[in-house]
Amino acid sequence: MMVQYKLNRCHMEPEGNDAPFESKAFDLLTAGDVAAAVATITASRDSLAAMDALARLCQRAYRELKSVPTMTAVAWEAIGFGLQCAAASPDPESARRYTSGARAIAYNAGANCWPGWGDAVEISPADVAEGLKLAGRNYQLVAQLALGDKAMGAALWLIGALEMAAGRLGEAIGRFRSAEEAFHAAQLPAQEAMARGYALLAAKLLPASHFRSTDSLEAVLLSLRAMGSPEAQFFAGQLATADRIFSER
Repeated sequence: MMVQYKLNRCHMEPEGNDAPFESKAFDLLTAGDVAAAVATITASRDSLAAMDALARLCQRAYRELKSVPTMTAVAWEAIGFGLQCAAASPDPESARRYTSGARAIAYNAGANCWPGWGDAVEISPADVAEGLKLAGRNYQLVAQLALGDKAMGAALWLIGALEMAAGRLGEAIGRFRSAEEAFHAAQLPAQEAMARGYALLAAKLLPASHFRSTDSLEAVLLSLRAMGSPEAQFFAGQLATADRIFSER
């Protein structure tokens, strides 16, 4: 998801000219040579096209190789490449495009480190910790780019989601509440309710607030389903999936 937050993760298809280079890079990645895979892409095309190709390579590492460590290794290389290009850009507009690309990769890779999606990918505590670093980088770049309340809400939500996965429930609750406030400021009621639901899910995992939060979470799920929009339905379904996954841990 380079545009919508996963809250929705992106899927990108290579253009025809890019397919041979990306195929070679993926073969190298499969063989375990991250540096050579990245170099194949960055040396074969213009820098903006390379950023898009690196984003696709990250997704393939996750979806096809099902390797979170490989995905995060590519992501950090891509983020570094994008920020280096931004620093060398001759004008602010180009610099912003590179920085925006690096931010999107940080968000997507961080989101893929969260076990709450229910994907058939093994995610270790070390992967969650790496995801938190990527989420923190995304947060910094959202602030740097002044992307507004919606993007800030998503950035806060992602940090909270990974804190919850790491067992840092108190921190996660505070982060989700901050995300709720950002979505409220952005006038996005479905996202606002979603963030409130995740705060309640984290509270439900605490013995002292389990029963109270369980009822409140059900109320949030009902309110999301009543909104009727596809977005609200997605959030309700994903929140219910996360509830099942974390309740079974």
